[in-house]
Order: sequence, then C-alpha cells, then structure tokens
Amino acid sequence: MLELILVRHGETDSNIRGTYLGWTDIPLNEQGIKQVDHIAKVLKEEKIEGIYSSPLKRTMQTVQAINKYHQKQITILDGLKERNFGIWEDLIYDDIKENHKELHDHWLQNWIDFTIPEGESAGQTFDRIVKAVDEITSSYEHGKVIIVTHLGVIRNIIAYLLGMDIEGSWHFSVQNGSVTRIQITDGYGVLMSLNEC
Repeated sequence: MLELILVRHGETDSNIRGTYLGWTDIPLNEQGIKQVDHIAKVLKEEKIEGIYSSPLKRTMQTVQAINKYHQKQITILDGLKERNFGIWEDLIYDDIKENHKELHDHWLQNWIDFTIPEGESAGQTFDRIVKAVDEITSSYEHGKVIIVTHLGVIRNIIAYLLGMDIEGSWHFSVQNGSVTRIQITDGYGVLMSLNEC
C-alpha cells in the first residue's frame, strides 16, 4: 500500500485577498510560516520514502520546513505547479468579470477547455498534474510519500485518484497549511483524510 500525504502550502497575502494565484511567485505571509511550522511538527514522526514539491516559493518554504525533520532529497516537479492563470494572475474574480468580460463569458461557456491568454486551460492543467502523479506513484509500491503543492493541484489529484473526471475536483475544499491523505492499493485510491491541521 502506498500513502500519498498531500500538503497545501501555507497562507499568502494573495490567499487572503482571494486572488487567482497560479504561477505568480510570492512567499508565505506570517500566518503561513506559522502554519507550515505546525504541519512540519505534525508530520515529523512519519516514516517517509520520498518528498516532492512544486518549485514555487510558497511550496518551497513549506517543503523545506517539513524536510527539516526528514532530511530527504526533495524532488521538484513542474507538473505540481498551480494552474497558470495567464493575464488573470493574482486578480480577484470581480476584476476579471469587469475588465475581461468577453473572455470571462467564454470561460463560463466552456471552463474546461478555455485557455486563458498567456496561461492554461483547466483541462491542460489537469493533464499535466495526472502525468506528475503517475510519475510519482509508479516509483513506489508502498510506504509514504509527501507531495507539497497547491489548492487546485490537490483537488485534481483527489479527483483523479478517486476515479473521477475533472469536474469531481470541485467537490473538495482544501485549506492552507493542511494535510490530505490518500491510500493507493493495486491502483485503487481511497481518501483517508482531508484538511488535517
């Protein structure tokens, strides 16, 4: 049995503002640093086989706090980055709706395939996340693996491993600085916990 321990990075100022935070590379805020220090202590007794992370600052700060207690090599995967929101990066929804009305309307009509200018579609993001997850899970038959990543990525991972399509990702809410656990046996994923803090 393989257990994936999915960790969402700690809080950022953009999270407080409720922006579409994708590839914009900002650090944790003071609360976020406290959250990841706490999560690191929660996970310090776990016997870990591997640690993976998105390369963005907020996830790197999180994974480095966790790895203080494990001293493993951290494998960085671009496939674990949040969705690239392109010209909508770090904007709140109301600004997108008001200042990009035509694009916003196209997005509502086909949210999976609509590609944000200079960014990605939801479908493209899902596909690259699936590739990253398959790369990780094919490397281990058993044990525990930590994956430090983002809200949208964790939602997509859960949906994929539970046999859902991309729409299934909307059924899960994931808090900053929280742990989600999925056990995989013979390719079958079971959600064991959500939003451990």
